[in-house]
Amino acid sequence: MPLDNPVGSVCAAIDRYVGLSDMAPAQRRRAMAAQVSAALNLVPVTAAAAVPAAALLLFSAWGNARFSIVAGLLTVFVLLQLAATRLWWQRRHVREAEPGLRGAVRQLCAIATLLGLNWGVLLAVMVPATDTQMLVIVAAILTAGMLIVGFVFAAMAQAMLSFIAASGIAALTGLALQPVDQAIGSTMALVVLYLVFMPWVGLQMARVFMAGIGGEVRQKEIADLNHRLLSGYEETASEWFWETDESGRTVRVSPRLRQRLSLPSDAGVPLFRLLSQAAVPGDTGIDAIRAAMNERKPFHGAEVAVSVAGEVRWWRVSGKPTSIDSHGAPGFVGTVSDVTAEKATESKIIQLAHRDTLTGLYNRASFTERLEASVRTLERYGTPFSLLFLDLDKFKLVNDTYGHPIGDKLLLEVANRVLEAVRSEDCVARLGGDEFAIIIERSNDAVFAAKLASRLIARVLEPYHIEGETLWIGVSVGIALAPQHGTRPEQILRNADLALYRAKEDGRGVFRYFEAQMDFAQRERRILEQEMHQALEEEEFRLCYQPMISADSGYICCMEALIRWDHPIRGEISPGEFISIAEQSNLIVEIGKWTLLTACRAAADWPDNVCVSVNVAATHFMRSDIVADVAAVLEATGLDGRRLEIEITEGLLIEDSEDVINRLAALKRLGCAIVMDDFGTGYSSLSYLLKFPFDRLKIDQSFIADIGRGASARAILMAIASLGENLGIKITAEGVETREQLSFLQDIACDQLQGYLFSQPVPHADVAPMMLRNFIDTSALVALPQDETARTRSTG
Repeated sequence: MPLDNPVGSVCAAIDRYVGLSDMAPAQRRRAMAAQVSAALNLVPVTAAAAVPAAALLLFSAWGNARFSIVAGLLTVFVLLQLAATRLWWQRRHVREAEPGLRGAVRQLCAIATLLGLNWGVLLAVMVPATDTQMLVIVAAILTAGMLIVGFVFAAMAQAMLSFIAASGIAALTGLALQPVDQAIGSTMALVVLYLVFMPWVGLQMARVFMAGIGGEVRQKEIADLNHRLLSGYEETASEWFWETDESGRTVRVSPRLRQRLSLPSDAGVPLFRLLSQAAVPGDTGIDAIRAAMNERKPFHGAEVAVSVAGEVRWWRVSGKPTSIDSHGAPGFVGTVSDVTAEKATESKIIQLAHRDTLTGLYNRASFTERLEASVRTLERYGTPFSLLFLDLDKFKLVNDTYGHPIGDKLLLEVANRVLEAVRSEDCVARLGGDEFAIIIERSNDAVFAAKLASRLIARVLEPYHIEGETLWIGVSVGIALAPQHGTRPEQILRNADLALYRAKEDGRGVFRYFEAQMDFAQRERRILEQEMHQALEEEEFRLCYQPMISADSGYICCMEALIRWDHPIRGEISPGEFISIAEQSNLIVEIGKWTLLTACRAAADWPDNVCVSVNVAATHFMRSDIVADVAAVLEATGLDGRRLEIEITEGLLIEDSEDVINRLAALKRLGCAIVMDDFGTGYSSLSYLLKFPFDRLKIDQSFIADIGRGASARAILMAIASLGENLGIKITAEGVETREQLSFLQDIACDQLQGYLFSQPVPHADVAPMMLRNFIDTSALVALPQDETARTRSTG
């Protein structure tokens, strides 16, 4: 301990000898605390022994002339022991960082010095005054007291040396003042030996003690460091630590885990019971933990669903046995981590892999798995099932008109309605876009499937109220029954799809079963599609032209190009047979380009006042860059764009009206006239006439055929003609076959006329002779039989 020189130098030398000065400041504080604690812990024992020793010494001095001196010295001795006992009581819980630690060292050194002086003077006073009979007893007591007190302070070298020095010097000084005799001489010799050997023995004991204290201090520092590191890690890490004894009771639990388990302290509670109380009823993960702990085996990653503050959380528990204790049974040490977020992510990944993100229904991949599983069950146990394909009607119109957010909400509502109509064990999937599929488990009852399809059609047809809009759509359903309609997944899928195709062909909003002839028709379509590829290469397609007659002059003002297919085996194939097949593939684009090029090349040889009209299919229009296609054809043929008329149907405007109108405007900038074909049928809407300035409207021939059958058709035709006149749009009437129809159409001021009354479609070679003919001249009209039926036209 640092004191003023020279005492401070002596103390520093003592500290160096016993190893105290080699320690770091924090370690030195710990060692000093251990010194004080070791010295004070023996004080109560020495104090208890001091009272009978003092009483015995006082008894031996009874009647002695120095009795009063002995009594006074013993009284001081007892008081000093009481002072040491009081200090022990005050500082029985000494801590290294506690203020006053150095003061306690000074107090112990002071008490040791005073005790040494007291005991040395007592020895010098009592030995000469004690008779021979009591001398041995007195000497033994005094010597034992000096040794005992010296060893009490052995943990603190300064206090020990202070006591030895004070007691020895006081005893020698007092004895030297007495008359010398044999007893005094012997006693002085013993005191000299005491002063010579006891400091060396005490220092060795202090050195050994300090070495042990140093090891303990370093171990405690390491333990404290580990504890701080572990506590810091536990504050931020997702893992919490626990430890149990051999009986499975907790001896250490991380604070955060203790808080979640509502555990007031670390020790004494069986870990398994804590986990069982927190676990959700029926959880099986807890059983794996119990089995492993009972068998004293390590376990890793046992997942337990627990309830924490009313919320279900997922914990992952791991543990392993610790070293075997004296009873042969190991405790356990392990970790707990909260993996709720991880489980939620896993669940989300699984859902994304198997579920449609918008509707929550099964996606195509999981639907395929369910279908394959149903087929395996069919093969193994003969368990039937049914497959329904659903395709929404008019959904694209709603999606394009109101936007994708509305469309998504509509799809979600449709999914909910479909789920409400089926059984819980049935599989409902969204295959993509507006296509859905249903697997009816364990039933191939046609009546049951029909009733379900009817419910679905009726339910989907009900109005939808979304964001203030009232929407209507429909659904078409195709049904395939297994095993009647197939025993392989791809076969059942194809047959359900064929049934759906037939439902859409039959007017939509209906259901159809698969029938064998559908498969035949599908094969026929595939064959025709393959042959059309060859037809383009072998130039089997040709164009015919049907004239459009000016109602004013009677001369040809335009020729409509109509495609024909001269099949080398089947002969001429009607466009009605192959155009729809071409539209289902990209062939329609190639055929459309060929038609445009061939028609414009032919028109380039005609008089400048005769135009050519080409039908452009909606699929060609949308799948290709139609503006670039037309521009390339005009440049290649040299035809003036004003002599080309592009005919489209109203259905094209429904697809994506804004994009279509932009393309039509670009075609008009090339000089082309835009004609709406088959006006009055399909999705007729006057709003289209306001959105885009059409050049001409072609009245569908169904209205012309009804002219002689009633007033309704006449009224409609008059209204259309009046509409065209007011909007500045020319009107063409197609399908004119009788003089009565011609007379009426002239009366309502139709601009152009087309039909068998004037001419059937003719080959390109026969066009030139027709150019100078006046078709309105009654002498030139050819009467046709009244049962003359349909002509065929193409779209390009």
